[in-house]
Formats: sequence, structure tokens, C-alpha cells
Amino acid sequence: MTTAAPAPTVFTPAVAVRGTVVVLVGRGENPGVYARFGKRLAFDGYTVVVPHADATDAEVTAALAEGEGARVLLGSDAGALRAWSIAAQTPPDALVLAALPLGEGDVPADHEAEIAARTACPIHRQVLDADPDFRWGELTGDLPEHPEALPDVPTLVLHGEVDPIAPVEAVRARFADVAVVRDGVHDVLNDQFHRIVAARVITFLEGVAKGAGFVETAAPEVTKSRKAAPLHVSARLDYALRAIAELIGADSPVRCEIVARTRDIPLNSLVNIMIQLRKAGLVSSRRGREGGYQLARDAAEITLADVVRATEGAIATVPAGAPWDDLERTVREYLEERSVLELTTGSNHG
Repeated sequence: MTTAAPAPTVFTPAVAVRGTVVVLVGRGENPGVYARFGKRLAFDGYTVVVPHADATDAEVTAALAEGEGARVLLGSDAGALRAWSIAAQTPPDALVLAALPLGEGDVPADHEAEIAARTACPIHRQVLDADPDFRWGELTGDLPEHPEALPDVPTLVLHGEVDPIAPVEAVRARFADVAVVRDGVHDVLNDQFHRIVAARVITFLEGVAKGAGFVETAAPEVTKSRKAAPLHVSARLDYALRAIAELIGADSPVRCEIVARTRDIPLNSLVNIMIQLRKAGLVSSRRGREGGYQLARDAAEITLADVVRATEGAIATVPAGAPWDDLERTVREYLEERSVLELTTGSNHG
């Protein structure tokens, strides 16, 4: 008879829940190791669920399914490899991979060497030394296998710059975008700079859950016209229209990587946009090896106004009263009269 894994450790916010983060522990770890990290995310409105190391994949996916708000799967060390595999089968809304053990590093020779390789944070060192359930000496042996590619979800990869157990070079060789923590060692979520790492995770979560982010500073123009352009189209809307154009006429679902490459769209931006379009009922998604996105209805039935509302929330933001009300109505009518089929004529963004 199989013994059920202990119940997960849960850190619950005292405010409205913004999202749910399920954390998969690494080799030797247990849920208590993530108390500081869990409390910090809970303070910012995220429920943090840390299943026991013995929890099954089905229990992990159930914890995600039961979560409120944006559902994010996070793993560290071997837990990151496991999170990657689970996400490939049942994609969450986002994925965080910390301390991915992709390259061959040093095997700590003793207790002191292992704790030095794991963390430079004196508080966390004390936590590990005082934890009777922490299993020392497990940074050896076989690791879980992982898929060849990441799932089509926003992904944050975190790694310590001087991680002796999993050298960062192997991770950088695999991923174009890695958040590398200066002087960080293996347990990057619990290392000496745990505050900036938690802040980076929360910034990522806010982008997934609420679309929050910073506006990139545009490069200065060599020359400027004397008058500002009367209409501004956001990069988000432009990317959405390019993506829709790529899906028009597709006979089967198209993966985000293909759309991003063909239409010159940053992949992480595209994944967030496709989630918005799916929630608006403009596209549908299919999971698995043959998965991807396709239009949810005939292109002739999707108007440019539908895409604007899905990505921007409103057709136009103008002051109340005349003549601005007339302007908003004119723009709205113009966009509502045109379907996305018009994207297949004229210039090609790609």
C-alpha cells in the first residue's frame, strides 16, 4: 500500500490573492526551507504552496488547479527539472526555474563544503543546520530528465553566478535570457541576496498576473518633427495584430516559437499576449506535442476592435465631453467595421 505524502506547506496572504505559486523543492530540501521565501511572496498577495518532496505529479498539478489567480509553477535544483517536465504536460500560466542543474559541477566533499556551495546567507545556513529533516549529501546521483523545449508560457530562469554545483555556463548556453545573481551560489532563492531575487520573482509574477511592467525608454531620435504623432499604437497591440495575422489561414495550431520567429516578436511578450487573446475568446489553445494556438472563430468575424479591447482594455482613452466623445466614436466605428482579414493585405510586419 502506497503511503500518501505529507500535506503541503501553505503560506496564505492576508490580503486579496493575486496568484498562486507552487514550489517544488530541490535535493535534500523540505517545505520548511522555503518559509522565508513563502512569507515574502504571501506578503505581496501570492498564495505559496510547497508540496512535500514525495508528492506525486498529480498532486502538484492538483495544487495548481486549485489555486486562485495566475497559477505559477516554481522549482529549484532537481525541483526545477521536475517543474519543467510537469509544465510541458500541463502548462501553468507561468514557470520559474531556479538553480537548474544542467552542467556538471563540483560534488561537496563534506557538510561544510555543501553548506558553502548551497548558500552564503548566514541566516539560511543556521536554518539548514538546525533543520532535523534536511537531508545532507544528496547532491549526487541521477537527476530527473527534462523536455527538449520550454512550454509556451512566460518563463523566468534564475541562477547564481558562481554556483559550484550547477555552473551557470550550461544554463546560459541553453537559454538566451537568464537572470544571473552576482556572486550567487546554488540555493539562489535562499542565498545572501535573497531579497533582490524575491523582488525579481514578484516583478515577474506581477507581469503574469496583472500585466504590470516598465515602459522601455526609446532611443533618442536624430531629428524630430515639430508635431507629435496624433495616434500611438502600443507595442503590445502591434504584436497582437502580427500574431493574429500569422494564425489566419493556419490549418493547425501554431506554436508560439514559430509565431515569434516568423513575425519578429519577443517570445515572452508574445506568450503573455496570447493569454490575453485566449481570455478574450479570439484564439484557442491546444496542449501537447501538437499544441499551439489557432483562431477561435473565423477571421472575418474578428474585428480590429476586438483585438484592441483584448490587449488595451479600451478603444481609446480620451477626456470626457465634446469633441473627444466624437473622436472615440469615430475610431471605434472604424475599427469595428474592419476584420482582421485586412491584416493579410498590404505590408507584412514579418
